[in-house]
Amino acid sequence: MSAAARTSLRLEGVGVTLGGRPVLDGIDLVLEPGEPVALTGPSGSGKTVLCLVLAGALPPSRGRVHLQGLLEVPVGAGAGTGDAADDGGSDAVSRSAGLILQTHGLVQGLTAAENVALPLQARRVPPAEAARRTAQALADVGLEKHAARPVDGLSGGERQRVGIARAFALDPAVLVADEPTAELDPGNRERVLRLFEAHARNGRVVVVASDDPEVVNSCGRTVVLEHGTLAYPWVAAPAAG
Repeated sequence: MSAAARTSLRLEGVGVTLGGRPVLDGIDLVLEPGEPVALTGPSGSGKTVLCLVLAGALPPSRGRVHLQGLLEVPVGAGAGTGDAADDGGSDAVSRSAGLILQTHGLVQGLTAAENVALPLQARRVPPAEAARRTAQALADVGLEKHAARPVDGLSGGERQRVGIARAFALDPAVLVADEPTAELDPGNRERVLRLFEAHARNGRVVVVASDDPEVVNSCGRTVVLEHGTLAYPWVAAPAAG
């Protein structure tokens, strides 16, 4: 995506029911590029589930998700009684999104570079371009010297940075990160937060779920989730200019 391209993500009445239990309900939210948005709230409030919905990894049971600028997709419309249902929209959103998981989601036995390259291969990025993106993403998180190391031999913080590099290599229109700095030292945390800020300034939607006050304060806007619903008032982004 070029720096001039911009997109936004809008949720209307989004709810998620899992195993017969409501996890999210009535989520109305507009996410714009420009600055990262912090998603925070107490444990069990539904932050991880909302991250999965935002990244298209989990279709909501009801409501609509619109990814504007690239496409507009209704997701799970009219499916409010069972577990998550999908009309094909979440798959479309996921193709434009990058997701950074708390658990890293790496493939053990593969190297750092191989893990970063896997999603690029799945999206049929040409090999030379995939290699370039992989090398750049690992360099951006300070792991260029560890590209050939199996992830099994990396520290927790290094594995977390491999997961971050994997998402950035996709150059996603929507970047969603679930507790992405939990295992990072202060220097690497600052490095990663700068990457989030630059990505948002380039016209992408960036959402960072975190309970770390320093991470939350680094974002331009904060969304608070409590018991599966948005808690108001929430902090709006500062006015432009």
